[in-house]
This record gives sequence, C-alpha cells and structure tokens, in this order.
Amino acid sequence: MSKDIAKNIALILLLSVAVFSMVKYMSEFKARYALQDSLAQAQDQISALAQERQNLLQELGKEKELKDQLAQKNKNFKNYLRASKNRITRLFHDNTATKNNLEGLNIKFSILKAENRALIEERKRVNLENERLKLKWSSLLELKKGIQELKTKDRKALGLLTGGNQGFLLKDGRSTALEKVKIEVVPAQTKE
Repeated sequence: MSKDIAKNIALILLLSVAVFSMVKYMSEFKARYALQDSLAQAQDQISALAQERQNLLQELGKEKELKDQLAQKNKNFKNYLRASKNRITRLFHDNTATKNNLEGLNIKFSILKAENRALIEERKRVNLENERLKLKWSSLLELKKGIQELKTKDRKALGLLTGGNQGFLLKDGRSTALEKVKIEVVPAQTKE
C-alpha cells in the first residue's frame, strides 16, 4: 500500500503537474493568441497609419506644388502689377503732356480764330473797298481823276512839290539836272 499510495501520490502529483501545465499552457496559449490578435490589430493600425502617412505625404506634396504654383502666380501678379504701375505712370505722364499740348493747341486755336475773324473782317472791308473802287473807276473820267490823285500823292511822298518832270538823267556818271538834254521820239515805221 505504501507503494500504491506512493504511486497514487506520484500519479496525483503528476496529474496535478500535468493539469497545472495544461492550465498554464492554455493561459499562455490564450495570452499568445491575445498578443497575436493585438499584434495583428497593431499591424493593421500600422498599415492604416502608414497608408494615412502616405496619403498625408501625397497631400503635403500636392500642397507644396500648389504653394509653389501660388508663389509663381504671386510673382507673376507682382510683375504684372509693377508693369501696370509703370504703364499707368507713363499713361499719366502722357495724359499730362497731352493735356498741356491740348491747352497749347486751344490757345493757338483761339488766336487763330481771332486772326481768322480779323482776316474775315479785313476781307470784307477789302471787298467793300474793291466794289467801291470798281464803281468809282468804271467811268473814264473817274479813272483820270484817280491817276491824277495818285501822281499827286507820289510827289508829296517824295517831297517834290514843283510841277513838271523832276526825274534825273545820268550821263557819264554825272547828273544832267542842270543841263538841258534834248530827247527825240521818232515814231516807228509801219509796214503798209
């Protein structure tokens, strides 16, 4: 019996160790299964995070590209704005110069209008004088009187108040005003 008891105790002890080992193995197996499940979940999360990271990197790349495009557009707009400011300044100066030229032309135009009015008035006066003279000189008697008046005016202007021929002739570089010179006029012969 003592052998049987020792066998039984040993068997119980072995069974206890086996049960304990089985329980421990099961708990370790469950823990391992839980760890594998956690690991799979972590790997899924890692792959999801890696995918999200990849998406974020792509979005970041797109954002950088968009930022570069916007910076280029901004630079182009600044250049366009600078060119527009220069153009507006040049147009302002041109406009000022044009206004000044226009003012000068307006002044010249006013002067020309005044001169034109004066010339029109002068022309009217000359036309009236011309008509008056045409009426006056249309008769032979009036024409002779006019020629006589003109000669008298010319004499007065030259200071010659005496009558007769007051012209001078030069002979050999000397005046013949004191000498008498005979001038003969011979009619030309006509063919018959």
